[in-house]
Amino acid sequence: MDIGAIIQFYRTKHGLTQKDLASGVCSISYLSKIESGAIEPKTDTIQLIFERLDMDYEKITSYDEKKIHEQIDLLYQNITEQKLDKAKDFSDELEEVLTPFHEPYVQNYFELIHFYYLITVNPTEKYNLNFQELLRLENHFEGKKLFYFYKIVGFYYNCHLNSKRANEYFHKAVEILEDFNLKDPEIYYLLALSYMGMQKPIYSNYYVGIALEQYANDLKYRKVTDCYHLLGINYLNLGAYDISETYFNQVLKSKPMGDSPKVRSRATHNLAILYYRRGNFEHALKLLHEALEHHSHLYDIVHSNLIIAKVYYEQGKSDLAREYLTKGEDLLQGTNLTKVRHRYYILRHQLSDETHNEKFIERCEKVILPHYQTIGETGLMKELLHLLAEIFTEKQDYEKAIDYYKQLNEIKI
Repeated sequence: MDIGAIIQFYRTKHGLTQKDLASGVCSISYLSKIESGAIEPKTDTIQLIFERLDMDYEKITSYDEKKIHEQIDLLYQNITEQKLDKAKDFSDELEEVLTPFHEPYVQNYFELIHFYYLITVNPTEKYNLNFQELLRLENHFEGKKLFYFYKIVGFYYNCHLNSKRANEYFHKAVEILEDFNLKDPEIYYLLALSYMGMQKPIYSNYYVGIALEQYANDLKYRKVTDCYHLLGINYLNLGAYDISETYFNQVLKSKPMGDSPKVRSRATHNLAILYYRRGNFEHALKLLHEALEHHSHLYDIVHSNLIIAKVYYEQGKSDLAREYLTKGEDLLQGTNLTKVRHRYYILRHQLSDETHNEKFIERCEKVILPHYQTIGETGLMKELLHLLAEIFTEKQDYEKAIDYYKQLNEIKI
């Protein structure tokens, strides 16, 4: 390990001159020779310099590439097990000891897994710069690490509501998983999740079945509960409401997961959507308000506000619908939840009875519908195509109306 180069790196990082760092420790010329590698400094001098830099000399010098690699493995393990407090400890320590002078393969590996940690902690945050840099690392990984790469990139797209792109990367990850005979039920769950986002519940059920079997064999009951929740959503999208309700209630009754505010709020939210689709608006509202009290993630909060606004709109309670629509719109400011923002835009114009406005129609046709197609959001495509078909029917533009009805009929789940 090049101690001189490390000292120079951290001195510059702290914004110190050689004079600042050398003061009270050694001469400027002596420090300059240490940094250039011209001399081998005494241990006590190095320790004083490291103290001035607020760094642990023993820790820095004890971490070789092998140990750092092992720590990164543990960081990944803690992230996948949702032990985020422990993951933070590993992440902070690795950031402290890892320098540009360690081997590139170790630096790249940490960058990948650290990015995974960031998007797990803050799924909706924008990490575009980090992400674009990360994509360039694809050719630097192989085997198990390439599997991690595809899984993490897919996870990023899934967090940013681009199910189609997420699905592509998850499939690449599964290919490597099977080629190298690795075991990771989470990738099948994530693949199922991406198919759910694309409104392809039959495909989603297939992959969630694989994940569920492996999680059950490993006695990972929290993950089993996640699978039941996903099955509930899939059967909801298939219109099999009785089966869907059974799964959601199973999640709510499960112990101890059913008592978790996060699990409970999401299951309650989806159960509310089930009642909304059945036309039981009052029960849906009761469950939505209950879910809203316990949501912790921004996406869940704005989604529940949206559905509450939609229910009030269906009931003809425009003032209440506007109240919850405004709450959600305020929360969406500055976020990258584009898909949700489009849904708010559409409902806002429905509430204002401005869906025949040419600007609204143009935005739906040229911006919103293409975005839904890009991210593979077939459920929202169907809603929008149906709305556009109705608009053009009312405008007596039957040719365009027929075209949209035709596109609607061509969409398969």
